Amino acid sequence: DELILPFVYRRYLDFGVFESLREIHAKIAIEVTRRDRIDDLKLGPGGIREIEFLVQSLQLVRGGREPELKSQSLLGVLPRLVEAGTMRQDDADRLLEAYLWLRRLENLVQAMRDKQVHALPVDPADRERLVFALGYEDWAALRREYEGHRATVTAQFGAVAFPDRTDTVRAGDYATLWSASAPADRWQALLEQRGIEAAEPIARRIVGFRSLAVSENADSVSRARLDAFVPHMLTAVEASLDPATAVDRCLLVVEKILRRSAYLALLNENPAAAKRLITLCERSAYIAEQIASFPALLDELLDPEALRDALPRCDIEADMRIAVDGVSSADAEATMEAVARFQRATMFRIAVADFSGELPIMKVSDSLTYLAEAVLEATLELAWHDLAARHGAPQFVADGRRRAAGFGIIAYGKLGGLELSYGSDLDIVFVHDSRGDEQVTDGTKPLDNAVFFNRLVRRLIHFLGTRTRTGQLYEVDTRLRPSGRKGLLVTSLDAFERYQKENAWTWEHQALLRARAVCGSDAVCETFARIRRETLESRVRRETLKDEVQAMRSKMRGELDRSDAQRFDLKQGQGGIGDIEFLVQYLVLKRAAESVRVIEYTDNIRQLDALAECGALTAARAAELQTIYRGYRRRQHRLVLNKRPALVPAAEFEAERSTVTAAWNAVFGA
Repeated sequence: DELILPFVYRRYLDFGVFESLREIHAKIAIEVTRRDRIDDLKLGPGGIREIEFLVQSLQLVRGGREPELKSQSLLGVLPRLVEAGTMRQDDADRLLEAYLWLRRLENLVQAMRDKQVHALPVDPADRERLVFALGYEDWAALRREYEGHRATVTAQFGAVAFPDRTDTVRAGDYATLWSASAPADRWQALLEQRGIEAAEPIARRIVGFRSLAVSENADSVSRARLDAFVPHMLTAVEASLDPATAVDRCLLVVEKILRRSAYLALLNENPAAAKRLITLCERSAYIAEQIASFPALLDELLDPEALRDALPRCDIEADMRIAVDGVSSADAEATMEAVARFQRATMFRIAVADFSGELPIMKVSDSLTYLAEAVLEATLELAWHDLAARHGAPQFVADGRRRAAGFGIIAYGKLGGLELSYGSDLDIVFVHDSRGDEQVTDGTKPLDNAVFFNRLVRRLIHFLGTRTRTGQLYEVDTRLRPSGRKGLLVTSLDAFERYQKENAWTWEHQALLRARAVCGSDAVCETFARIRRETLESRVRRETLKDEVQAMRSKMRGELDRSDAQRFDLKQGQGGIGDIEFLVQYLVLKRAAESVRVIEYTDNIRQLDALAECGALTAARAAELQTIYRGYRRRQHRLVLNKRPALVPAAEFEAERSTVTAAWNAVFGA
């Protein structure tokens, strides 16, 4: 089995199976007609063999990715196909009913003559025996039941094996030009006739793609799949708002996947998924680039329902566990490959839902943040298990008791503030609570705890930053640790607290506002929360706070603002995201000693709510800033998804910029 299974069940979704299925089906149909087997229970239309072929094909398509489908039992695999979302429950029920009924009828036919026969009897006496055995009134009633089950099987077989192509007629002219390797002027004439804008550059792009080496040198299978895809792609593009962009980006994707043409088969077998690809390529350079780089993401286009909703934390965590459960914990490389594959697919789903306009901006950031936390949790577990298996777990003795030393990951910045975006770095700090005496691991090859934690962090960073076949997980930025680059990579909580008491700058207090523990031991997380609260309440230099915040904001704008007379920098421009964030941070730090509620949350939106509750801002002003902040961030997301800088026309947010500037001036002065 270990040797054979990889050849039966491919690692990717193998929709090329359906091409073979159609070929086999056509051969059987010819054989049935030639030998007059129209009433053959096994080989006839809608018979037992069609049910078996249909179920086995769905197993072959998905079995490489979903091990539960690797079953030899048709009755056992049908409910698993439903659970996997490959078949609807009512379809599976009807197919199962037809299969059991046809099998029973076949058994009775064979029992009458004790022979391996499969055809319905023509002898009247034999027919009466079947009518009696199955409890029907007469042969006509039994025959109606038989035809009904066959129609059910034929319809389901056709729906799966022969995808509905309503655009076949319109695609015909494109297919003719494509197969003839027509020149650009003929393409342009047809595109203009179809009313497609930018016909001339599209024509040039098609001819250029046709002459690429990857296209010219494609093998026969890839060539056939490409020949099927291009005409239907062009037909779908007719409805695009920006057909030139759609064609250009789609062909970029096709160029990358042509050598693995199973993905073209996926698109040819799923017209709805192909249309979703075209729409997404038109709207987002980021999504097109992701698919071109990681073609397995095309699998995610098969289920439109999964591309609309927010992904709650519990679902992401559960799906992550499923992704790594099937991998041996001793195989770190395979585990990280599974984590990276899951992260890439989940981030893609979030991006699609975001760009389709279905998700509010805060839900997008929540989902991206939960995903990063799940990745950190899985990576920490793997790195810890790997080290502890060799050296034991870190221990220490304090107050006369031996205790387990804990470790935690503290998120700052966008991750800490639940505002993660696509391609964001992870600003994280590593802490532990080892102290006292005998700080050493308890294994047969013991390590000093400091060495253990340092190796743990380096392994974590390596896992997160190493490029796998599905890309890099995250860039990690650890510069916010105490003493920055000069400081230790991992810090004890005692040293962290001492630094906050004695050495932290105002900008570090601003950063601490967005800091929170995201994974690690409960004791470490709770201790960090206490240190954060006490620091923000009692260690902020409020007498110089206003001047220092203003000076820092002015310095950042001078160094980073790319605004000019024509463009507005959403992040660093006057009245932009940075001004809102600095304004909120100043007011929260100013009020933290008298109202602990303002430091309860780490995100700007809820901090604004808290500032309104304590009277630092009016409810109306807080609501205005929240609306503007969401609008800025929504626009920023769209730009990121199209691989563009966070710059917009200067006139686009004039009213919003004025409102933010007025709020700033009301607090800091003009």
